[in-house]
Amino acid sequence: MYKEIKKLVELSRKGDVKAKEELLRRLHPLVIASIRRYYNKVQEYDDLIQDGYEIILKCLQDYDAKKDVHFLGYVKTMLRYCYLNKHRQKQLLSLNEPVMGGEIGDFIPDDRDEIGQIIEYEDRMNLYKGLNLLTDKQKQIIIDFYVHKLSISQIAEKMDISYRTVVNIKSSAIKKLKSSMVK
Repeated sequence: MYKEIKKLVELSRKGDVKAKEELLRRLHPLVIASIRRYYNKVQEYDDLIQDGYEIILKCLQDYDAKKDVHFLGYVKTMLRYCYLNKHRQKQLLSLNEPVMGGEIGDFIPDDRDEIGQIIEYEDRMNLYKGLNLLTDKQKQIIIDFYVHKLSISQIAEKMDISYRTVVNIKSSAIKKLKSSMVK
């Protein structure tokens, strides 16, 4: 098969259209396998297959046999990069994009949503309960750091303790708060 592919590549590079068509037909399973392995989106198969054919034709133009690389290996690598790069491409959507009988913007919750306010209130109450479980030093460090926006160095200087002690107390306070919030 490799000899046949090599012969088709040579003929294709000389402009033989039938050889190009035959090469694409023979490499179709490689395209499908690459799609399944690297970007398996069934709804996009037709476009992905066409992308694969374009990659093969581009490889035909760029291929240099003198570099001691097999054409199939070159094509396989280029297909892999093509389909892996599809994951990186992001689609930007407008908030006015129509979806399910409305627009995307219609599904963004309002800040004044009653359920959201109730959840926020409950979270705040749990946080206050958790703060009451802390020692006075832990509570002071948490408040100074998160509410008053003081740095660790400033807190250490203010409380006349070492920097490392502030870090340790803050860490243990956060653990206590997390465990009280989970319950």
